[in-house]
Amino acid sequence: MIVAETTAKRTVPAAVDRNATNEGSSATITAMQILLSIPSLWRVGLLCGLLAGYAAPALAVDPEPDVAIADQGQHLVVNLPQTRVYLYQDGLLLRTYPIAVGKQLTQTPTGNYSITGIYRDPTWHIPKSIQDEMVKQGKPLQTEIPPGPDNPLGKVFIRFGEPRLGLGFHGTNQPASVPGVRSHGCVRLRNENALALADWVNVGALVTIAYQPLVLNEDEAGELWLTAYRDVYGMKDPSYRYLANTLLSWQQEKGRVLHGARVDRAIRERKGVPVCLSCKDAEKAVVTGSLMAKRWLSIDSGGVPEDAESVRPAGGHFSPKFPRSMPSVS
Repeated sequence: MIVAETTAKRTVPAAVDRNATNEGSSATITAMQILLSIPSLWRVGLLCGLLAGYAAPALAVDPEPDVAIADQGQHLVVNLPQTRVYLYQDGLLLRTYPIAVGKQLTQTPTGNYSITGIYRDPTWHIPKSIQDEMVKQGKPLQTEIPPGPDNPLGKVFIRFGEPRLGLGFHGTNQPASVPGVRSHGCVRLRNENALALADWVNVGALVTIAYQPLVLNEDEAGELWLTAYRDVYGMKDPSYRYLANTLLSWQQEKGRVLHGARVDRAIRERKGVPVCLSCKDAEKAVVTGSLMAKRWLSIDSGGVPEDAESVRPAGGHFSPKFPRSMPSVS
C-alpha cells in the first residue's frame, strides 16, 4: 500500500541532499524507468498519489542498516557510523538526511526510544559540563542561549527519550558541521532538514539509534553489496563476528561466488562507498534500483523491541536538572 500523509500539518519532508555521501553508488534512473520498475498495482497507487498531490515513498539509494522496522507508524533509524537518519512510515523508507552525532567523549547512546516533544525556536539551557568546557576554553560563561542565529539548537529541538537524558534531533548554527562526529550527544541536522522533520514526525514515533560500521545490502538485481564505515567510537565492529557466516550462507543459498578480496579491501579502506561482492567486475558495478538491507543482524529480534526506552547509560555529559519541557544538550 502506498503511504500518503493526508493531514494539513504533517507532510513528508522535502527531498534534501539525499545522495550527499553516496556519489556513484547508484545508476541514473529516469522517472519513467522508476514507474515501469514498480509492480502494476503499486504503479497505480503511486500515480494516484502524485495526481492527488501526496508524496510517494522515496526509493532508497543510501545503504540501509539492518534494523527491524515497525510495520505501522513512524520509525526513525540512526546509524551512528553512517551519520544518516532514515525516516520510515508503515515500514516504507521515505527519506534520509545527513546528520552529526556525538563525539568520542560525548557519544550518542544506542538504544530504542520514542519522540517525546517538539520545540520550535528553543532556548538552549546549557548543561554544567558544557559550561565547564567554556571556562576551560576561555569563552564567556553562559547558562542559556535564547532563540536566534547564535543558538546551537537551530530552529527546532525534537526530543527523544526521557527528558533527563537531554537527547534530541535539532538544527544548528553551524551547517558545515553536518555530516560529522562532533556533537555533545544529540543528533544534529541542517536547519531545513530539522524543520522538515519537525513538520513530519509525531510525538510517540519510534527512534532506534544503531551502531553498524558494516552494512550489507542487496539491490534489485540480487547483487550483494558491502559498505564499510569508520568505527567512529572504537567499538571494534560489533557485527564483524557475524560477517563470515553470513557471507558463506549467502553463497550457499544463492549458488554464487563472493569475492573475499573485496571484503578485505572494503573493511581496510572504510570509504563508506558500497562495494559489490557478487558482481563479476567490481569497478564497473552499478547498483540496480535501490539498496535494501540484508537481514543478518536483526533476524532474531522478532520486530521492534518491546522496551521502547531501553538504552545504555548516557554518561556524565547529560544534565538532568533542566525543566522537563525544554531541551538541554546539543
